[in-house]
Amino acid sequence: MSLSKVQVGKRYSKALFEVAQEQDSIEEMLEDLKSLKQVYEENPSLSFALAGRSISRTEKLKILDTLKSQFGSLMQDFLGLVFNNNRMDCIIEIADAFINKYDEENGIVEATVTTSIDLGDAQAQNLESVIKKRFSVNKVNLTKIVDSKIIGGVIIRVGDEVIDGSVIKRFNDIKKTLLVN
Repeated sequence: MSLSKVQVGKRYSKALFEVAQEQDSIEEMLEDLKSLKQVYEENPSLSFALAGRSISRTEKLKILDTLKSQFGSLMQDFLGLVFNNNRMDCIIEIADAFINKYDEENGIVEATVTTSIDLGDAQAQNLESVIKKRFSVNKVNLTKIVDSKIIGGVIIRVGDEVIDGSVIKRFNDIKKTLLVN
């Protein structure tokens, strides 16, 4: 049974994280992986070129060498390993898993806040402090979304957890209660 890209990403990122910790270069590796992920997202054909069978290994190595040249030695070695194991199509999953592990280790969460109007800086900072307390984390990366359909209130999403304090949800709850009775 073959592994999914997500499983491969977790395994490779775990090993990379451990090596980066030993070499005291986690921050550098994090930045390199974010840059590499961005390159992959901006050039979707890159994954196909490096992982597919449409071009020769020699051509792939030329592409890989160009790609590796912008990174530090640990990342260059890692990319060589991933290439030799034919896992270049899993780079985004590896990067995502590494970023998640980094965030987990450092108490950082990604939070999405949906409101009916744009939040001011003071309101955003207040929400960040509430999220920090609620989820016992050190830092919150807040993404703000404005959606007039929620009428008012706020919807906070952190990972799999959703706190829905929107007016539309309350309205729908009342509606359900009235229809049941």
